[in-house]
Formats: sequence, structure tokens, C-alpha cells
Amino acid sequence: MVQIRNRNFNKEVLKCGLPVLACFTVEWSPSSYITCLLAEELAKKYDGKVKFVKIDIEESPEVSTRYKVVAVPTIVLFRDSQPLKRLIGFQDWRSLKRLVESVTEQKELPYPENRRFT
Repeated sequence: MVQIRNRNFNKEVLKCGLPVLACFTVEWSPSSYITCLLAEELAKKYDGKVKFVKIDIEESPEVSTRYKVVAVPTIVLFRDSQPLKRLIGFQDWRSLKRLVESVTEQKELPYPENRRFT
């Protein structure tokens, strides 16, 4: 998962040829941490099909304001420079997987059993 900021948002997200899952977060939020950790796991499975980025809203207020991010985590799925779908608040593996599958053909990734988050 790539950490991006205001200055490289257009290049990394809007001009990307792949769909992009953007995780808007802050460092101090436990629900953001877990949601983005799950998104990082999905990023490994969808490498080359979907790009995953993380945006700290405190470090990138212009992008956060442009996309009306008022709660963290907020997940925005972009395709062809446009936001397609948005999820707000903690997201589990299955909801993130469904979101990613909405722009890919890959289905049925198993839940990472016995996964420990430390």
C-alpha cells in the first residue's frame, strides 16, 4: 500500500490506469489502523489489478476536503479518475473484498484465517 499526499494524489490516483482503493486515515485511529491493515492484505492478492493507497487526512487536508472525508477511516474506490464507491468507518475483510471485486473479475478470496494483528 502506497502512502500518498496532496502533491502526488493526481499522479498516483487520478492518472492511474488501474482502479484505486484509497484509504483515508489518521495515525491515531485504531479503526483506521485495522481497516488499512486488512486493505494491505487485499493489496497483495490484487497486485496488478487494483492499486491501494493510504492518505493521512491530517497530512493531506486538500485531498480530504475535495472528497468530503469527514470520518476515518473512509475508503473511496476510484476508477477512470472518478470516485465510484465509498465506505465510511471500520470495514472488515469481507466488505473490503466485495468493494474490490466490484471492479475486478477475481472472486472468492478466502478470509485470512488465524491472522494475527500486532
